[in-house]
Amino acid sequence: MYYPIMLDIRGRKAVVAGGGQVACRKIKALIDAGATVTVISVHGSEQLKKWSETGQIHWLRRAWKRNDAEAAFIVFAATDDREVNKQIAEQTRSSQLVNNIDRYEEGNFVLPAVFHRGRLTLAVSTGGASPLLARRIRDEAAGRLNDQTEDYLEFLFQMRQEIKRKVTRPADKTLCLRNLLDRKYREKQIREQTLHHIDTFIKESLFQ
Repeated sequence: MYYPIMLDIRGRKAVVAGGGQVACRKIKALIDAGATVTVISVHGSEQLKKWSETGQIHWLRRAWKRNDAEAAFIVFAATDDREVNKQIAEQTRSSQLVNNIDRYEEGNFVLPAVFHRGRLTLAVSTGGASPLLARRIRDEAAGRLNDQTEDYLEFLFQMRQEIKRKVTRPADKTLCLRNLLDRKYREKQIREQTLHHIDTFIKESLFQ
């Protein structure tokens, strides 16, 4: 059983061993999340070279060394050598987050299939049983979303900030936030009106 969590890794050191296709997918996700990425690989793709040339990663063009993960918050063992990946996991799993792309059980976390749209993140995991099934479920769930989802979530975020600022009692906050889940707020015009009359919305929610 894994503990699900969303990590803020902005500015944190991430180390990726490997420069192939799988490693590059991990690297891109780390860059997008704002991590400080170090890549260790003798060879690399054209994309890896571009990231290095533009300063998005620090690329060490050599084989893995035992102290390469020093001070790293998160580590990916993503080389094409299973024995090297195993060694990396063994060296780091007791004190750092490490993912072994070959054998997930040798690391201490697995990555879910992920879909991003604005503030929404969908993550589906099968606990390592079938990444392909996780992707299929993710795609099916994402397919049920429409173009209004991102705008609706932005509206919910703005309203939540105002409600937290204006309403003191936790139970009242919950009531206001729950009312925002009414389907009528999927309509753009109603969202705009509500944002312009937040105090009215709060009063109606609490004294209806």
